[in-house]
Amino acid sequence: MDALDVRILRVMGVRPYDRRPKDPEVLKPPHIARELGLSVNTVKERIARMEADGVIAAYQIVPNFRHLGLAAYAHKFRADPSRKDAAVRAAAALDGILEVHDFIGPSLCVDFAHRGDADRLAKIRTLAEATGDMEGVRYYERAMPPVSRELSTLDWRILQALRWRANRPLAEVADELGVALRTVRRHFDRMASEGSFFVTPLVDPGKASGLFLFDLICDLAPLGKREAIRTLIRTFDDRHVYAFEPAPESTAGFDMLLFARTSAEVEAVRREAAAVPGVVRAEANLFRAFLDESRWLDAAIAARVVPRLST
Repeated sequence: MDALDVRILRVMGVRPYDRRPKDPEVLKPPHIARELGLSVNTVKERIARMEADGVIAAYQIVPNFRHLGLAAYAHKFRADPSRKDAAVRAAAALDGILEVHDFIGPSLCVDFAHRGDADRLAKIRTLAEATGDMEGVRYYERAMPPVSRELSTLDWRILQALRWRANRPLAEVADELGVALRTVRRHFDRMASEGSFFVTPLVDPGKASGLFLFDLICDLAPLGKREAIRTLIRTFDDRHVYAFEPAPESTAGFDMLLFARTSAEVEAVRREAAAVPGVVRAEANLFRAFLDESRWLDAAIAARVVPRLST
């Protein structure tokens, strides 16, 4: 990988959530080519290589969790080295887990869905016991646009058909579902405009070669979080793959996926981040493994495709 690959991923957007709807067109090579001033063939070749190397593992469609009665949350722990592997397994087995970021060293970050404060706190307690870190650090809640209507059965069928092949042609989906293409496109476009789903490449930073892809995690002071976040984004504008800007009141920390060419550069970036006003502590974490554990969403979608019979 090189800096151009990183810029392509950044345009595509690799995090499946935001406070605003996301236009699915941003994943298409013509859009990326226009944004970066490249030829469409160059973009296609770069994307094909990242797919072959496993950096892009799939293209997923993720429903707005509000349609499932869920919220989502991220929490960071420091696991005792002797318990780290067991803690990773315990996290992956927990109901509603979305991602497990297993970093080299003691740090472990877990994203999970929950049905309210009681459920969220219960999951944090389970993870705290597994890691041996009884406090951990609250990071952020995944933002999702508000929803104003329930999705129809056909809406859910379209999401199901696109779940792990989100870049497939809608004509193919229409044939599979036995529905007119015009109808499928109308439902898809309406959901997209409402923010009812997010389409992203599923990126595995551990598969990147030629660059160090690392997670910069910054603990923030209670005051001045908004300005600290904006300063970090500006400071590393030329090297970040993603920088999710959560609402400051919902976070004690901020993370960015960045790239560096050498291990010395990783440390230089960490030091630069630590010097930003409002940053209490900065960690540069290299990935040991990036685990997507969101397959349970498949069953949640399937349950809406075939509604339960009333008794």
